[in-house]
Parts: sequence; C-alpha cells; structure tokens
Amino acid sequence: MINQDISFQFSDDGCKVYALCEGRKIGSIFFVKIGSDKIMISESEIEPDYKDTDIELLLTLEIIKLARNQHRKIMSICPYITNIFKTHPEFDDVRLLNNSR
Repeated sequence: MINQDISFQFSDDGCKVYALCEGRKIGSIFFVKIGSDKIMISESEIEPDYKDTDIELLLTLEIIKLARNQHRKIMSICPYITNIFKTHPEFDDVRLLNNSR
C-alpha cells in the first residue's frame, strides 16, 4: 500500500476514473456503462512510478462503489482488473461472471 494521499475523480463524461496524487494523475480506469445494469472496464493505466502499488486496486474500488450504488454488475476485459476480481471474492456481488474463476 502507498503512504501518500490519493484522491479520485471521475471524468466529466463519466467514463473514466482517475487516481490523483498532489493534483497529478497517476492512474486511470476507462469503463463504459452498458444499459442500466452493467459496467464494462476496458483498460487501466498506471504511471510507471506507481506500478508496484495498490493504485489499480484502489481505482477498482471506486468503480465497485459506483456499481453498488447504481445496482450494476461489472465485467472486465482489462487483464489487470480481471485479475483483481479473480483474487478478491469479496467483490463477487458486483462481478458479472461469478462462475468464471
């Protein structure tokens, strides 16, 4: 885990969430809402200095909060985020494909 203050911000179009450290974008997840009940995560980007931190997990948690608040299920075609879902069964309530472990 990182010891810096990280904040999160959704883009104006609502299709990207950014991780910010001291106002600098250090990571993001791009996603699309499908219908009224799904979110698909397509890619994540993390700045090289933050590759070995929990930034992707923290960004994923922001998408999970959104999904829970909007009663949506999440699917991911991003291998990094897919791996997070595979290793965290506590997110199964929002994971669209629960049987694909």
